[in-house]
Amino acid sequence: MSKCEIAYGKDTLKFKLPKNNPVDIIIPEVVTPIKDLDMAIKESLKNPYGCEPLSKIVNSKSKIIFIVDDNTRPTPTKKIVGPILEFLGNRRIPNSNISIIFALGGHRKLNKKEMISILGDEIINNYHVINHEAREIKKQIYLGETAFGTPVYLNKEVYKADLRILIGIIKPHNQAGYTGGGKSILPGVCGIETILSNHSFRSTGHKKSRLGTIKGNPIREDIEEALRKIGPTFMVNLVSDHLGHFGKVFSGDCIKAHRIGVKYLDRIMKKIINKKADICICGTPDPIDINFYQMLNSLSASYRVEHPFIKKNGIIIVAGRAHEGISSGNFYAELRRNVNNIHLLWNKIKRSKDFSFNDRPALHIFLEGALKYEILVVSEEKNHKYFREMNIMFYRNIENVVKYAINKKGSFSRIAVLPYAPYLICNYEKGKNVKDNSLTSLIKK
Repeated sequence: MSKCEIAYGKDTLKFKLPKNNPVDIIIPEVVTPIKDLDMAIKESLKNPYGCEPLSKIVNSKSKIIFIVDDNTRPTPTKKIVGPILEFLGNRRIPNSNISIIFALGGHRKLNKKEMISILGDEIINNYHVINHEAREIKKQIYLGETAFGTPVYLNKEVYKADLRILIGIIKPHNQAGYTGGGKSILPGVCGIETILSNHSFRSTGHKKSRLGTIKGNPIREDIEEALRKIGPTFMVNLVSDHLGHFGKVFSGDCIKAHRIGVKYLDRIMKKIINKKADICICGTPDPIDINFYQMLNSLSASYRVEHPFIKKNGIIIVAGRAHEGISSGNFYAELRRNVNNIHLLWNKIKRSKDFSFNDRPALHIFLEGALKYEILVVSEEKNHKYFREMNIMFYRNIENVVKYAINKKGSFSRIAVLPYAPYLICNYEKGKNVKDNSLTSLIKK
């Protein structure tokens, strides 16, 4: 028997696979950790990619807003923001000139306890900190349309600032190619109409709207066109590995610095699988397993790539706690309502022009998989009834679901195991830019 272990929130699930089954276990590279993150961040502010040092962009009268991630992202926000606040304080920029906004996109608001867990008491107590509200049109300003027809509604607090500092991480993303960069703006602090237009059926279903793809990706291109409409921005993004080691800081121009960060990330997380799998087992680490909506980042790792490595009609097993349930929107309600005919729901999503339900992009990604593969979920017992009502096969025990999958696909079926699925971009044979997965060569400006 082959022993395997996959991420399950803050814990792991262990199981065994029969020796008869060929198994590919795909794990991201481990980075050499930054020795002093504070110093690395401050140095990146002095030597940014694609723009002047931060000290030359701001002055003592500058109005600055930080745009930070919510609790669905594994971003070490406090550790990034703290050194920048110190840097700004040394330039005599008063606390009253600095605001912080949580880039919630269409997600729910954070309560004060959650805000403190991300930023810490000291920052919360000394700076103006707010939630973005995507559905409050009165708190937004209209900036025109992009070439993709996306109406750009931006949070007014963000618009009024002299400089927007975008804080985040760069990791694989199943629609925009990668997180980070301009994603802090769109969807982060834009109106719901802007978000849903950017995530339209046409764009989400585009062949380039995939993990690890930027060139020709309509969602990423739309994001970056919107970014150019809003005034001065400066990004500070971090790339970390699946173990939480901080690898490198990328600061500066929100497109140029992001692209350099992506090249670095590709060496850690892009992999080739030479043989297609009958079964794929995906682990989901904390906090990405906060709910099933976010667990789609794991599920889609096997098929929302340029060259999917799982066979048609294959089985995908995704594991995660989903301790906040399915989602904060209409994902559960729509699947439950259309439980006996997901083809009808797919057509509804395809035809929809009025953005009538907020979880449409997530439903799109889920159904794209469900119509081609059999999806099985390992989660907490409290979620059992919700998955049953959505007609998604639920298991509490990883051993049982693996046994079911092997019995169905055969004792010689090929299995791909992605212990940290959201931190991987796996392509079948024809993947690009993956000839050298090492981290030995340095990235030069």
